[in-house]
Order: sequence, then C-alpha cells, then structure tokens
Amino acid sequence: MSPSSFFSTTTVTGFLDDILLHFPPQNDDVNRPVFFSSGSDNSTPKINTSISGSDDGETNHSEVNPIDEQRRRRRKISNREAARRSRLRKQKHLENLRNRLSRYENGSRELMKRLMFVNHHGQIFRRDNQRLRSESVMLQQKLCYLHQVLELHHHTLSASAWPCNN
Repeated sequence: MSPSSFFSTTTVTGFLDDILLHFPPQNDDVNRPVFFSSGSDNSTPKINTSISGSDDGETNHSEVNPIDEQRRRRRKISNREAARRSRLRKQKHLENLRNRLSRYENGSRELMKRLMFVNHHGQIFRRDNQRLRSESVMLQQKLCYLHQVLELHHHTLSASAWPCNN
C-alpha cells in the first residue's frame, strides 16, 4: 500500500470515526456536531451525526460489521485506483490519437506539395507538347511545300533541259 493511498481521505475519515466511537465526547459537547472534510472536490463540510448522547459510547447508526467496513473501504480505494488507471489510459489514448492526427496532417501536407509539383511539371510538359505539335505541323507544311516545289522543278527540268531525250 503506497503512502498516498494509506493517508487517503477515506482512511482518515474512518480513523476519525473510530476515534469518536471509542472516545465519545464529554457531556458538554454532546449536542455540537463535528465537522470534517470529505476529501471530495466539494469544500463544504460534512456533519458527523454518529455522536450519541449516551455515556456508554454507542452510536445511533446501525451496527456495521468491521470486516464489511474494511471491504467497503478497500473497494472504494480499489475503485479510485481503477478510475485513475482508466483516466491515464484515456489520456494515453487521446495523446496517441493526437500524434496520429499530427502524422496524418504532415503526410497530407507532403502529398499536397508533391501533387503541386507534379501538376506544375505536367503543365510544363503539356505546353512543350503543344509547342512541339504546332512546330511539327509547320514542318510538315514546309516539307509538303518543298516536295511540291521539287516535283514542279523536276518536271520543268525534265521537259526543257534535255531536248535530246525526245
């Protein structure tokens, strides 16, 4: 048992209850309520109504078996520890989700950069391709024109340049 759980509010409250049970107040303090902190988040005091006016030290509440009381206290402590572990697990899970989100956001930014790079180069390639196509069309037109000029020149040469061939 750790020191922090040994000195928990439940343990201290139980200890105070045991003191009041074994050492009842004197007659002049019988009608005055005893205040003590509950250990919860509420800062309002709680009234201990287990004080009796009798001198023999008996309490007004029903008799509770000390073993049952110990079990109840152990169960409370166990439940607090389980709740603490659950909060820690939840916190760890939330941190894990935040880390994953951060990695996914970084990955998304990297993919966006790469996509922009590919789109930019794609536009450059499309422009170059369009320029090369128009240049190809112009060169084909020039080639066709030169071919026609050569054919015309060839026919004129063959008919007039060699008069002996007839």
